[in-house]
Amino acid sequence: MKESPEAAWDFELDNSAGIDQAYGRDEHVGLVALVSAARGSGLARFYPFTSMGRLCFSTGPRWWMGDGEPVPAFVTVNPEDGYVVWRGSPYVHPAEVALVTRSAIEAVAGLERVLGLHDSV
Repeated sequence: MKESPEAAWDFELDNSAGIDQAYGRDEHVGLVALVSAARGSGLARFYPFTSMGRLCFSTGPRWWMGDGEPVPAFVTVNPEDGYVVWRGSPYVHPAEVALVTRSAIEAVAGLERVLGLHDSV
């Protein structure tokens, strides 16, 4: 069965709420705010996936099985810095910091710039 990007976004929004709650993040700087902002942007064409404090994207629903690959940008979330946008793969180091912000909307715009998406918000 092939998963749609919309289903992946629904799953990640629910998943992010649990992660934010577990780590005591609030609605202003957390994965829920970030996933919500990204879903309404040009990033919605990708499949999102999270890991604790990181939002990543892939070109297919099961990139770890060869169905797509991670895109070369991601965002980490932490209480000290807020959102850190990274240029590079989430799994190949080193990645380069492209932006640090406390705004989910600015983080999404930064991701779109790093990826060269032209239909950014």
